[in-house]
Amino acid sequence: MSMKERFRLIPPSPLHEEVKAYAVSYSLSREKEIVSAELRRFAADLMKSISDACIRRGAKVIGHIKAYIEHGSGFLHASTVGESADVTVNGRDGDPVTRFTLVVNSIVYGLPEELIKNATEKAIEETASAFELKITMVSQALTADLIERGEKA
Repeated sequence: MSMKERFRLIPPSPLHEEVKAYAVSYSLSREKEIVSAELRRFAADLMKSISDACIRRGAKVIGHIKAYIEHGSGFLHASTVGESADVTVNGRDGDPVTRFTLVVNSIVYGLPEELIKNATEKAIEETASAFELKITMVSQALTADLIERGEKA
């Protein structure tokens, strides 16, 4: 049974009607190499920035915001459920890099999809700018797109 078919078997719950998601992927780069400690700071700052941006826009609850950073010799996974103290950054540090891929998933309760999208993208742009990183969007998807592809929001 495919994931899409499983979604059809589970009746919708009114408790989940206000849970929305946004996923986005970027390529980030700069000329000066980024060492692992700085990349970890970027990941932590990004989680705080997205969470704060969603709360400022009226989110009731931060369900889960997570980021996956990948480069040639390592990867990081960062996540938060909304509190600054709850930000975690784990992974395998690698060699200093000038380019990496960032994938972010923001799952938020009580905020329309467009506001989640706006908060996530603005936070990524501001955090990247603070670290002097150039960004290029690779792909994006809202809740309906994720469900259509058979992914959980």
